[in-house]
Amino acid sequence: MISLNNKSQSMSINVIIVAVLALIVLVVLAAIFTGRIKIFSETLESCSSKQGQCQTGLICPENSVKVKAKCPETDEDKNQGKNMCCVQVIE
Repeated sequence: MISLNNKSQSMSINVIIVAVLALIVLVVLAAIFTGRIKIFSETLESCSSKQGQCQTGLICPENSVKVKAKCPETDEDKNQGKNMCCVQVIE
């Protein structure tokens, strides 16, 4: 009579699942320590990713609000005032 041992097969599947999860964690940690996550976060913080426009001065144009976002600075912007991101409000 042939006896099938199902426990040995399920253990190997569990080992494979744990190994895959460990590999994913290592890839994420490697990305964090090599600075790849920084590139991603900088993209999310930009004014263009928030559908806004960078403005100089203290007041946004009509039908727009000021949001916290990064605008690229030029020499002209440093002399004229702060850069701010203005996003148009949908009515």
